[in-house]
Amino acid sequence: MRPPNLYTVLRMVLVLLLCAERCVAVKWLALFRIKQRPWETTRNCSKNAGLTPRQMKLCKENLDLMPTVVHSALLSVETCQKQFADRRWNCSSILKVPTLTKDLVRGTREQAYVYGISSAALVHSISKSCSIGVTTKCSCGLLPSAAPTDNFKWGGCGDDVQFGLIFGETFTDATLTNKLGEEKISKKAMLNRHNFKAGRQIVADSLTKACKCHGVSGSCSIMTCWRALPSFDTIGALLKERYALAVEVRRKRKKKDKVLVPIHKGKSFKDDELVYYEKSPDYCSPDDKTGSVGTSGRLCEAKGRGPGNCESMCCGRGHDNFTMEVSERCECKYYWCCYVKCKTCVKTLKLNQCR
Repeated sequence: MRPPNLYTVLRMVLVLLLCAERCVAVKWLALFRIKQRPWETTRNCSKNAGLTPRQMKLCKENLDLMPTVVHSALLSVETCQKQFADRRWNCSSILKVPTLTKDLVRGTREQAYVYGISSAALVHSISKSCSIGVTTKCSCGLLPSAAPTDNFKWGGCGDDVQFGLIFGETFTDATLTNKLGEEKISKKAMLNRHNFKAGRQIVADSLTKACKCHGVSGSCSIMTCWRALPSFDTIGALLKERYALAVEVRRKRKKKDKVLVPIHKGKSFKDDELVYYEKSPDYCSPDDKTGSVGTSGRLCEAKGRGPGNCESMCCGRGHDNFTMEVSERCECKYYWCCYVKCKTCVKTLKLNQCR
C-alpha cells in the first residue's frame, strides 16, 4: 500500500482542524433539551450534552448553576427564533444542536448572532439567578458608590452582572481553547471570541435603574432603587440591530500578532458590535453548501411591507392562499366563587404560504 502524498496529508490535517473548530462552538446549546433538573449528580456533564472537556469540568464544579445554564440555552433558542420569525433565515438550524449546520460555521452574520445571543443569555440568566439566591457563589450586585442625585436611596438586591460576566466568559470561551488551555488563534476562533464578547458587552451596558416606592397610601415619598437588567427580549432586539449593522472583517498580521480588521479602510468596530467574514446567501432555496433550508412552505403576509411579506419571503416564486379553522376559548366569565367558565369559538384564519 502506497503512503499518502504530502498534499493528501495536508488536506487531512486541514479537515481535522476545521472539524475541531466546528465540533465545539455553541454545541452546549443542546442543553436546552434537558427539561428536568437532574443536577444532583454529574451524570449530565457529558459530551452528549454538547459540552467540551473544559465545560464538563466547569459543569461538575458548578452543579448548582447548571439549571440556570440550561435555562439560558433555552432562552437563546427561543429568542433567536422569535427575533427572526419573519425573516428568510429564521434560526431554525439552531434546533439541530449539537449538530451545527453550515450557516452556523461559515463565519456569517447569522453565526455572529447565534454566538452573541448565546453568550448574552448566559450572562443575563446567571446575573438574575444570583439576585434570587439560586447559589451561594454570588448574591446581590454591587450598589453604585456615588450618592443618588434624586429623591431616592440605593438599596434592594440588584442583578450581579459582574459574576455573570466572569462565569459567562469562562463557560463560553472554554470552547475556544486547546487541550493545554491556550487560546485558539484561527480566524474562526478569533471571530467567535469577539462575538461572544459582544453579547456579554451588550448585557453589561443594558443595566438600568429599577425602583420601588415607599410611603403612606402609595405616596412614593421615598424610593429605593437598584441596578437591574431589562427583559431578555430587549437584549435580543439590541443584538438584532447589531446583526443588521455587523462589520465584515478580515484577519491581518500586526507586528507579531494577528488581528481582525474591517475590510474597508478607515473603519473600526467596537466591543459590542458583531463581526463576520463570509457573506450570507439569500436563503431562498435549499443549499447544503451554505446551510440554507429555503423558504418553500413558509407562511407570509400578503399585504405586509416588512421582511415577512410574501414578495420578499417567497423570493418571487409566488404564494398560495388557504384557510384554517382553529378553536379557542371565548366569552369567558368569572363565577363567585371561584371558577371561570368559557365558551369554545371557531375562528377562520386566512393564511398565505410560499410556493
